[in-house]
Amino acid sequence: MRRAPIAPDSIGSILSEAIKIEFEALGPLHCSIRGSLESGCGSSSILHRQLNEVERAKLNELVVANQALLAPLDSDLSAPLDTSVCGGGEPVLLDIINLTAVAIRRLIKMSKRINAFKSLCQEDQVALLKGGCTEMMILRSVMTYDPDKDSWKIPHSGTSRSRGSPNLIKVDVLKKAPGNVYEEHQRFLRTFDARWRSDESVMLLLSAITLFSPQRAHVVHADVVRLEQNSYYYLLRRYLENVCPNGCEARSTFLHLIQKMAELHRLNEEHVKVYLDVNPRDVEPLLIEIFDLKPH
Repeated sequence: MRRAPIAPDSIGSILSEAIKIEFEALGPLHCSIRGSLESGCGSSSILHRQLNEVERAKLNELVVANQALLAPLDSDLSAPLDTSVCGGGEPVLLDIINLTAVAIRRLIKMSKRINAFKSLCQEDQVALLKGGCTEMMILRSVMTYDPDKDSWKIPHSGTSRSRGSPNLIKVDVLKKAPGNVYEEHQRFLRTFDARWRSDESVMLLLSAITLFSPQRAHVVHADVVRLEQNSYYYLLRRYLENVCPNGCEARSTFLHLIQKMAELHRLNEEHVKVYLDVNPRDVEPLLIEIFDLKPH
């Protein structure tokens, strides 16, 4: 049987509903976060406080772990990138799907560089990666998106026969996917504030929040996972307090990012359907394992 998709959050028609959903997920920390947000736009006491040593170390751990995703793809590919995927020619959706196997391997490597993740039991590590890898890849697509060329930039050394071509994958390739993946993904990319999608710290914190999602199927120690997720929610709030010029912007940015996370859960369901639709004989073994693909 195919893996049952994770049910999307109940997303209301107004922002307050999305905020309510996310605050309920915060557990014990949500009161302190809500309190700081409701302290008013004119409050300056919560702003421009430098991150303390523990907070800086936790954020820096993500930055160091992220290095696993930045190396050129060539060393991880069994064959050179074809121009049908990168640069010229018509991109092939199946090639892109198989290319995500490389991204998943790197996400696994990145996750294992996070101490809190390494301390989890193996069952929970597997559950979080299987349930969250596509959401984390979507967040990576936001970080690497070039709106001028409507493409994703990919790390590539230029040693394959696509050398000299732009290291880009056109978002148009998603038009070949079933359903509304292209339209939904485009909307998600273009409504993500450019300042924050280009802020590595913000995007890595969102990735960590996504990774440590206690509602994933087959998680054994949900309370432990939730506690770690809460710590990243808190660190995101602290980071925004430090970089935003006033209370209004810190508050509105935090709420904007919460809304985007709720949208991410919904978009993820569309992406998972793409993988479940492919023939297992045509994809990388890792993808078969991640998505529990069975012969058609």
